[in-house]
Amino acid sequence: MNTEEYSKRSPENFRTRRKLVAGLAGLITGGTAFSAVAQFSFSFGGGDDNKRNVLDLTNLFDAGKSLFDGFTMGEEDEIELGEKMFPRLIDREGGAYANRKAQRGLQLFAEPLWKTSERDALKWDVVLINNNTVNAWALPGGKIAVYKGLLRYVSSEEELAAVLAHEMGHVELSHGLSQMKTRGFAKGLSEVAQATILKQDNKSFVNNLVLDQLEDRMLNLMTSGYSREREDEADRHILKVFSKVGYDPAKAPDFFKTLLQIIPPDAEETTSLFSTHPGTKERIERIQEAASEMPRPDRAVDANGYKTVKRYFPSRKRYRRTL
Repeated sequence: MNTEEYSKRSPENFRTRRKLVAGLAGLITGGTAFSAVAQFSFSFGGGDDNKRNVLDLTNLFDAGKSLFDGFTMGEEDEIELGEKMFPRLIDREGGAYANRKAQRGLQLFAEPLWKTSERDALKWDVVLINNNTVNAWALPGGKIAVYKGLLRYVSSEEELAAVLAHEMGHVELSHGLSQMKTRGFAKGLSEVAQATILKQDNKSFVNNLVLDQLEDRMLNLMTSGYSREREDEADRHILKVFSKVGYDPAKAPDFFKTLLQIIPPDAEETTSLFSTHPGTKERIERIQEAASEMPRPDRAVDANGYKTVKRYFPSRKRYRRTL
């Protein structure tokens, strides 16, 4: 689905569909009594029926395990989740920015970075979001969102490349799916949604009912950031991309430095790019240390699309503190 298609989608349609699905879920929950020990067969990412497992739903949650723990969700599942969740979260966060030239400029800039990916099946895409927050995030499957508020503080090709490469790192390393397997991620899902996920008989678990109930959790995860370990892995991925494309690794932490200037020192909110002032300073130091051991490029990168982006979003010369 391209940017124009995203921009044509009606937020009201999504709200209406959510209400309908929620209403149906309520009817089903009210009219269906799950047994005290409910068992469901499940299978993800293919496999034949003879290898299907049987899972005790009640024991699963009594043991405090994750709903997704132990599942082998293949790359096709990951791609489908990203494709179906992306337009929902775009609409939730303000919709696609209604300027095709700016959108195309961002895509052109990102394309050389995507060529560094080691996951050939991923369908990379980036959409500029009509939101003044200084943030960016990525969904499983290669779907990246950049807020227009962030572009106003990016002052070089390397800074924008670092943002995109960091978010690519989360996708390359399947951080989204890993987070879904943590104990608390699926907590609070209805019994109907739990059963829908668990009992699929070789069908996709990514249906409207499940998407409706995962939407808030996915949005919170994508916008607030991951664990320190996963953010460090995504930071190191910046240098990997820089090395392949030809950007100067010494400039990899520059946008993180900008974040320290525009976000109040006592801010408690975090994003994938900002992890409180002490945490962000430590990230900068780690990136700088790793970059110091890398060779400097001998030529500049032809950053197609960057000038187009900055034509519509010139860099601020005076910062106002914001998140």
